[in-house]
Parts: sequence; C-alpha cells; structure tokens
Amino acid sequence: MNIAEATEQIEGAVRAYLAKDDDGLDMVPPPMQRPIILMGPPGIGKTAVVSQVAERLGINFVSYSITHHTRQSALGLPYIGEARFGERDYRVSRYTMSEIIAAAYDAVERSGTREGILFLDEVNCASETLMPSMLQFLQYKTFGQHRLPADWVIVCAGNPPEYNRAAREFDPAMMDRLKRIDIEPDLDVWMDYATTHGVHPAVTSYLASKPAYFYRLRAGVRGTRIVTARGWEDLSRMIGAYRREGMGVSLALVSQYLQDREVAEDFSLYLELFSKYEDDYKVQDILDGTAAPGIADRARDAALDERIALVNLLLGAVLADVHALDQARGALELTRRALDGRDAHAGDTLPPWLKAQEQSCRTTVAQARAKGTTGEGRLKTLLAQASLLARLRRELLRARTLGDDDEGGACAQALARRASELDERARTVMGRVDNALDFLDACCGDGQELLVFVTHLAVDEPFMRLASEGGAEAFVRHSQALMLHERGIDLLSQAERVAARTAGTSGS
Repeated sequence: MNIAEATEQIEGAVRAYLAKDDDGLDMVPPPMQRPIILMGPPGIGKTAVVSQVAERLGINFVSYSITHHTRQSALGLPYIGEARFGERDYRVSRYTMSEIIAAAYDAVERSGTREGILFLDEVNCASETLMPSMLQFLQYKTFGQHRLPADWVIVCAGNPPEYNRAAREFDPAMMDRLKRIDIEPDLDVWMDYATTHGVHPAVTSYLASKPAYFYRLRAGVRGTRIVTARGWEDLSRMIGAYRREGMGVSLALVSQYLQDREVAEDFSLYLELFSKYEDDYKVQDILDGTAAPGIADRARDAALDERIALVNLLLGAVLADVHALDQARGALELTRRALDGRDAHAGDTLPPWLKAQEQSCRTTVAQARAKGTTGEGRLKTLLAQASLLARLRRELLRARTLGDDDEGGACAQALARRASELDERARTVMGRVDNALDFLDACCGDGQELLVFVTHLAVDEPFMRLASEGGAEAFVRHSQALMLHERGIDLLSQAERVAARTAGTSGS
C-alpha cells in the first residue's frame, strides 16, 4: 500500500488499541495488541507518518533506532540486588531500567499525557546479541524486568533485506505476533503531500514530468545509487535556505541528496531552467490580477512542462498564503481558549498573565524543536500565538496609559480587531486564488494545468476550510466544470454547499 493508506491503518490501529469499553477496560486486550511493523524501502516517510499520527491524536511520541543500541543499553545494566523468598535472603540479579523504557516514562511525566507511541526504527537490523531481547519486547512489551507504560503502542519500521545488508527476516512464529504493513513508494500520494507541505515547486514540477526519477535504488561500481522521497524533501529545504541566503544551488549540492549521478545532473539542469521561469513569470502580479498581457501570451504558447512549472509556482505562493492565514487563525483560537480558561481570581492582572503565556508558548516551541517531532505548522501556530499574546499585552498597557482600566473589555476589543483583520485577509487570499484560476483558464482552458491546480487545492485541508466559508466562486465553478468527483475526489458536494452558502449571502 502507499504511505497515505498506511497512515490510515496506523491511526486506526492506535485508536483501537487505546479504546476502552464502558467499564474502562481495553477493547483490544493488551496481549492482542500486536506491534505494528512497517516494511518498506528507506526514505519514504515511515518515521514521519507515525510522528504525525501521534501529534494528530495528541499522544506522546518516542523514537529510537535499534541499530544504535547494544543489548546492555536496550535491556538495562545488571546489578546485584537482595530479595527474601520464604525464610531466606538471597542475592539476585536485577537490571536497571532500559533507556528506551525510561524515555517513555519521561515522556508521560513531562507531558502529563498517559498514552503514547514508541517507534522503533530498523527493528530487523538489531544485532545478534540484542535480537532475542528485541523479540521478547515485541511480544510482551518488556525489556528485562521493566514494562512499557500502559496505553503505549509499539510501532516498528524495517527495510526488506534487498535494501539493507544488515536486515534479516523474522521467523514465521514472530511475524504471527506482529501487524505487518508493507509500504511502496507512490509519487501521486507524495505529490499531494509535497504541495501542501511547502516542498519547493521546482521539485514538484520536475517530478511531474520525470516520475521515474522519484525513487531509485541501483547498484553501481562505486556503491549503491539511491534517490528517495526523503532526499527530494531534504533537498527542497536546502534550495529554499540557499536562495534565502543568496547562494547558488550547484550540482555538488544536489548530488549530496540525489545520490544518482544521472538524476542529479538532470535535475540540476532543470533547476536552472526553473529559475528562469521564476524570473520571467511575475507570479505575484498574476495573483494580484495585474499580470501584463505578455505574461499570459507566453503561458498560452509555452510547452506543457513550462506551464506545469507555472502551475506549481502559483500553487506554492497561494498555499503559503493559505497556511499562514490558517496558522494565524489557529493562534487566535488558542488565545481565546486560554483566556476563557484563565482563573480571573488567581491574583495576576492580565498583562503579567499574557506575558507568562507568551513565554510558555516560546518555551514549548523551543522544547518541540529540540525533540524534532512536532510538525512545522504546529510550531508556526504557537509562534503566531506568542506574537498575538505580546500584541495584546502591548495594547492593554497602552489602554491603561490612556486611562482605560477595563482590561477585559480592552482585551475583547483587541481580539475582535484581530478577527476582523484575519477576515479581511481571508477575502484577499481567496481573491488571489480567483485571479490564479482566471489566469489559468484564459491560458490553458479546462486542460491538465487547471486540473493539477484545482486538485492540489482540493486535498489541502486549510484551503478547504477557507473555501467552505464562502467566497470561493471561481474554485467552485472550475471544480464543477472539471467533474473532479469522476477523478476520485470527493469535492463536488462540498463545492455545491459553498456555492449555496455564497448565493444565500449575496442575496441577503
């Protein structure tokens, strides 16, 4: 199955394992909670999707690579203890708590959340001395004398032996105790992810025209030549960082991520061409509805790969706006909830409380960055909340200097102003989407380019939340014209609801 289907299976299993009946007992008894094992080639996002499931469910996530552990570090260190059996005292062998088990308990203490996922990567590459203890852990959730906390789910990942010389097959008896999910690279699924997660448009445009280069693993004279989804995404980040710092992206840099000379050279040439497209097409002018006639003429006469590059440039700019707006709205909602839950009788006036909340947000971001398991969208929402809290504090202090001592009223007014600003920003964003759609319609008609644009908007959750508010007339019109429901996208009914809501608004 592809990574999207695997994610659904992982989340379903975790939710089922954590489900309780009316008496508070496990719906799936612990002995039947098979560890999940994801088997697939390297670099397709196995670790990332498990982390995202944990974040979405609001539970802990602890990750370890088994190849980094010896039997002692995983099992714990032995020591001599004392015990009394019957009428006699004995000296007995004990073990300290495993580092892995301790990390799970640490996570519970730190977060205050009981449930969690323990992710063990490269589990079938454990050393020969560790493997027996590893198999015991997968079956009984114990290392030595210490057990994984209750309501923790084990998810493992491994590479088939053809991808990793150190990998070995589990015996049939062991596999019968695991829940196995086999994952294969799938470009279509990854492209949906890439577009909505800010992967550089040069990468998505290139892979749209060269799908065979998405994932490669070949033996060569100088070693294995490999290109993976992870390599493409990591390279995308470096392209963005290099350009922000005014540095050129060379073949030497590309080859460090795309470790197949043929692919690296081909993409490097394309990146130069794509940079020219970025300069020639004034994307911001298109989105503002002020594109010069020459731009439209060029797009109309361009080859398909150039038009697809333009589509991805437009998508990148539009979705950056949409996601920034979604994060700002999320920050506003989090701030409102915090204020609603504030104990007004705790003694602090609002400005010190707001300052403490701002510091708490920034501390949470720092801790999450250190762990490296929190999504970028969540981090940006928390930073936006910190900025909003600082802004509220400044406005309250300014109101106080003007003689307004009604902190609650001043705060409510400030939040209302912020909500109004974001509503106006939403109208601007949807106007830019309409301009992009109208431009593509004029240049390409109802062709493949417009289909790509509308389809990627349709799978982006923040965009669909925004579109459902109304004001998405052009998007509704084009999605209906393209009959996306026949292409497997459950969009048309939602588009019709948006259209009905918009019509009701305009008629009132």
